[in-house]
Amino acid sequence: MKIIAAAWTDKNRALIQLALATATLADIERQVENGAQLFEVHDDNGEVVLAFVLRVDRLACRTVGVVVAAGGSLPGVDLTAVVMPYIESMFYGVDAIAIHTERPGLIRKLAAQGYRTSEIILEKQVQKHG
Repeated sequence: MKIIAAAWTDKNRALIQLALATATLADIERQVENGAQLFEVHDDNGEVVLAFVLRVDRLACRTVGVVVAAGGSLPGVDLTAVVMPYIESMFYGVDAIAIHTERPGLIRKLAAQGYRTSEIILEKQVQKHG
């Protein structure tokens, strides 16, 4: 497998869309416009099998690498298990790596790789005022 920095294509947009539950593709594209980086994973035949977006949040007390979104599929291969070590190595000088997800299966997979729950985000839709 080969990981490369990428520009938006119909294929990687479709793969990122697989990962989204509440965010929209436009949300992710805006993050890329504002400094996040889009990557593709190519299989041995050169086919794009996974796309992901990374950013770094520089806070006052620490720096956090964020996996913004990642989506893909390769039959017979657990892409989370295979690709996460590579993604982790792409973050230089960070204190932690954060991943937001609503997928219980992904939470279990990442827990097996040493990730733990560090924050729970609750959200309520409200009417706009004014």
